Amino acid sequence: MYEVKLDAFNGPLDLLLHLIQQFEIDIYDIPMKALTEQYMQYVHAMKQLEINVASEYLVMASELLMIKSKLLLPDHNADDVIEEDPREELVGKLIEYQNYKAYADMLNDNREARSHYYTKTPSDLSKYELTERMPEGTHIDLTELIVAYQKMKQRIALKKPKSVEIKKETFTIQQSTERIYHQLDTRQSITFFDLFTFNESLEHVVTYFLALLEMAKTGTIQMQQVEAFHNIEITKGVNYGTQS
Repeated sequence: MYEVKLDAFNGPLDLLLHLIQQFEIDIYDIPMKALTEQYMQYVHAMKQLEINVASEYLVMASELLMIKSKLLLPDHNADDVIEEDPREELVGKLIEYQNYKAYADMLNDNREARSHYYTKTPSDLSKYELTERMPEGTHIDLTELIVAYQKMKQRIALKKPKSVEIKKETFTIQQSTERIYHQLDTRQSITFFDLFTFNESLEHVVTYFLALLEMAKTGTIQMQQVEAFHNIEITKGVNYGTQS
């Protein structure tokens, strides 16, 4: 005779939970006849294989048979007396064991996740500690430290070499003036926004604006704005065409 662990079950409660889940049994309304039969079939199968069944499995078998027999007995109590359900204690044990099992799985997952981390033991860093101490009564003002820090930043900034990049002018006032003429030649008036596709660089925008100021100064165009922040309307001036 030899002993083995029953499949993957850790005791009779584990086996009962497996049967309840396998046959989709409501744990709060257990059909004792079906559950007892399935449990006994498992125990008998172990005996036929000459496997030594632990005593706790046999004790649970007797409890199941007792609960089943109590449910089969007729109810002789008065109508106003509520008899306790003989399955109540078993249901309580199963729910409690089910919770313990869930917590155990959660702790095992945490243990598995923690195993991927390495913890280093503390090191003695006392030899790196400064032995010198500030004289007693020495007071350090936080404001003075901040001022000293800002001065140091300014000195570092002043010592950094300055570099200036000079680029050749790529879009001239003459070019922008010609484009304004081109649009006014075919239209009675244009707006300031008509001059742009909104993909231009800041250089183009400034150059157009300078060209408009110069053309307005010479009377080549007229500009007016009905209200603040409205679009600027551009029309031909008295000297339009004479400067082209």
